[in-house]
Amino acid sequence: MKVTERLLKIYFMANVKKVASLIEEKRMISKEIEDLQNECSHLYKSIKSTKEYEASTTFIFRWVCDSCQKVVGIPNDEELKKYLM
Repeated sequence: MKVTERLLKIYFMANVKKVASLIEEKRMISKEIEDLQNECSHLYKSIKSTKEYEASTTFIFRWVCDSCQKVVGIPNDEELKKYLM
């Protein structure tokens, strides 16, 4: 095996490990956020424009907890009208 091929393989394997590590870290952070949001009492909420889902480019209006940023409801037409005025 040529030295260049060997170095590329080592570089590739290092990237695979780094990506796997970052994905696991992201999973752990997401779980921690979910736990905090589930423990929150959502006392204060605001209408905010938020993505329809994580990979979406479409934004929608939702009630979002001011403390934990969890979507906690859908505003009715009257609430939306008041918000947009």
